[in-house]
Amino acid sequence: MVSLQPDTTAIASAWLEEFSTALTAGDAGATAECFLEAGYLRDVLVFTWRNRTLSGRARIAAYLNDTLKTVAVRDTALDTRPYLTPELGPVTHVAAGVSSGFTFETTVGPGQGYFSLVMDAAVGEWKALMVFMTLTDIRGHEESGAETGVYGGHTLAWHDVHRLRRNEIERNPHVLIIGAGQTGLNVGARFKQMNIPTLIVDANPRVGDNWRQRYPTLTLHTIKTHHTMLYQAYPDNWPIYTPRDKLADWLEHYAISQDLVIWTNSHPLPTPQYDPTSKRWTVLIDHAGSLVTLNPAHIVIAAGTAGRPYTPSIPSSSLFSGTILHAAAYPGGQPFIGLRTLVVGAGNSSADICQDLAFQGAKEVTMLQRSATCVVSSANVAKKLEAIWPANVPTEIADFKAQAEPYLLLRKIGSASTEEMWEEERETHRGLREAGLKLTMGEDGSGQYPMIFERFGGYWLDVGVADQIRSGRVKIKQGVEIARFTEDSVIFTDGTSLQVDVVIYATSYESVRDTMRGLFGDETIDQTSVVWGTDDEGELNGCFCPSGHPGLWFAAGDFGISRFYSKQLALEIKAIELGLLVL
Repeated sequence: MVSLQPDTTAIASAWLEEFSTALTAGDAGATAECFLEAGYLRDVLVFTWRNRTLSGRARIAAYLNDTLKTVAVRDTALDTRPYLTPELGPVTHVAAGVSSGFTFETTVGPGQGYFSLVMDAAVGEWKALMVFMTLTDIRGHEESGAETGVYGGHTLAWHDVHRLRRNEIERNPHVLIIGAGQTGLNVGARFKQMNIPTLIVDANPRVGDNWRQRYPTLTLHTIKTHHTMLYQAYPDNWPIYTPRDKLADWLEHYAISQDLVIWTNSHPLPTPQYDPTSKRWTVLIDHAGSLVTLNPAHIVIAAGTAGRPYTPSIPSSSLFSGTILHAAAYPGGQPFIGLRTLVVGAGNSSADICQDLAFQGAKEVTMLQRSATCVVSSANVAKKLEAIWPANVPTEIADFKAQAEPYLLLRKIGSASTEEMWEEERETHRGLREAGLKLTMGEDGSGQYPMIFERFGGYWLDVGVADQIRSGRVKIKQGVEIARFTEDSVIFTDGTSLQVDVVIYATSYESVRDTMRGLFGDETIDQTSVVWGTDDEGELNGCFCPSGHPGLWFAAGDFGISRFYSKQLALEIKAIELGLLVL
């Protein structure tokens, strides 16, 4: 039987040859013609040292017009690594196409890219729905990779080598990272491989304490292939969903195995000062009770995507004789056995806390939902994550392919798939509306995924609280706020009341940028841009890119974000050091 499958390699090769010819010639118009009329170009540090997503031929051509000849893209070739060779598969929710990785060279260094092609019926040719291009390395300053483990011709012991390296970094770090959570550690590990001397400081006694301080039953809702650390995957027999304390201990082990230089029980004191002449900071560090002055060229704030816990200010709360706390201080459900509890909020933290309170034996559990929530099954999310981060695919390749898809395109596909997503969650949603919960798939119906980048909330991944809501064990109060407190109750804005003993605010957190005002002062922070959310092109605001203030950077997001974008941040800092990037 004659195969009707297209020759994916031939299709990809022919398109890439045309694309390469246009790039090498510096012809922006011809390059743009390789795209669909409504195609997307996503560029990370290749053409402008920034992250840009251009949609439509006209915008792509205008963007490339002044940069193609300067960048001098050349030596373009299909990627030959496993999982990046040409393949046929779905490109949108309704169309199949051909996708492939490719490599190229620029005046600065090598790059890699990814494209997805569909047949343009109007002209009968394969055109790019999207193309992703990113700088891989700065030539001559590539990642160092694995050492031999043999030092001084077998004359030096490792502990002496490590001590000397650590002492030098402690004396003169080029970068100071604030925060030794997973983001700070991923960034620190990347910087070490890029030969950027880096000191990490954390106020906690131990690495991993940012997780140990959370409620005892916490388990990550994403699969382990998604929340692995850079360079260091979990053992094969690691749990699919990592518990709080195992993650905390793993981070502590990671810091040791990656040879990161970390000061615990340490934090910078107000107010670091930046000298624009020397391009150095003066930072006073409380290092376990001793004061140490450092002069790094860069400070990276990796203290979380969110800042301080946000608790609504209700003056009459002083009248309440019960317990009020924020979810960040929730100690687990046991102290609240037999008590009437109200959890304010309807996101992931609220769902987990309500489930724990009900299981541990709180007398009553009520979730106060003020607006609509996107509720999705953790099992359905796991299936999608397994498709993006399969166990058999190297993490760096999975991260690269995940980042290749322009956010605006993903959101558009999501909006066109709203009905399918509602149907997919039908069993999860069963009985929730009847219990009073208001459900949503987002303002444009694009689902839970965009909410991560736009709101960092507004959803929960269900691991059991939906069943408790259906059974009536967890009750819903919807569409109101707390207006005031009495000694033993809360009065809502609709005039109704509820007798409670405990109020837990799962009301999110303020911006980490605003939290940092207390350290850096308004004058410095006012020069920085908004942190998190997306701009008009679907790129992250203020993270892993110039903040607006020289030498000050924000690193935020989940494990996958910090693994991938740590390389971008390292390249930017290295480019500044080499004079390739001037801010």
